[in-house]
Amino acid sequence: MPLKDPVKKQERDRRLRRRHAARAASGTCTRCGRLHPERGLKMCTGCAEKRRAAERARRAKARAEGKQYAGRDPERCRRADRAGDRRRRRARQEAGLCASCGLRRPEENRSVCEPCREARRALDRRRYSARRAAGCCVRCNQPTVGDLSRCGRCLALEKERVCPERESAAGKRRYNIRRARGQCVDCGVRTGGAARCERCAYRSNSRAPERHLAALWPPQITVVDLETGEELGVFETESEAAACIAFARLRPDQVEILSNAPLMALLPS
Repeated sequence: MPLKDPVKKQERDRRLRRRHAARAASGTCTRCGRLHPERGLKMCTGCAEKRRAAERARRAKARAEGKQYAGRDPERCRRADRAGDRRRRRARQEAGLCASCGLRRPEENRSVCEPCREARRALDRRRYSARRAAGCCVRCNQPTVGDLSRCGRCLALEKERVCPERESAAGKRRYNIRRARGQCVDCGVRTGGAARCERCAYRSNSRAPERHLAALWPPQITVVDLETGEELGVFETESEAAACIAFARLRPDQVEILSNAPLMALLPS
């Protein structure tokens, strides 16, 4: 039965730790203190079997109740798992092996072999598609606003974490590789020579700034008399505007010409 008095509990824990250290130093089982431990363990065979049976029973009970980590503290178990993963990856990298499987040697300047990288890509694609279909953030699985793929917090964190120069260089490499293979530069599907598939081209054009889009209205040229501020007329061609200025018997420096056409459209081709 757990102790309610924190002072007595601390004293008992210190006493148990001292006894554990003394038995481990003397080479006896840390639980019974009588027999020699198994090879690679700190407990004898009998105590180890009892411990394993108790662990199996506890895990089965927790699994039946739907508890995570066999009923233990989830946050503490996650920290222990992450620490173990870091130690395992570091040991495999120092040995020159794949940090994921530890069986194959990765390519130069990489820490993961190609089969593990492909398996990870497939898992990421499935998870990305599932979260996008559910309208959740593709990183933290939290709900997003509108048609965004990430929530506000993940967008801010990614913007701080990603180096713009490195991201641009990776994008250029991916663009060149996909163009050489005849794939869409955005999603990677076969396009038959075009830079983007029909779906990605429509999305790219709909998100492009106005200066990159074709004008959806006819050109309009307005002639304004600088002396009176009166509009002399609105025309569709420069020749009509010039005829209006000549008919009004005005010089070019006496009028102002306003146009809704982009500046680049006025340059000679």
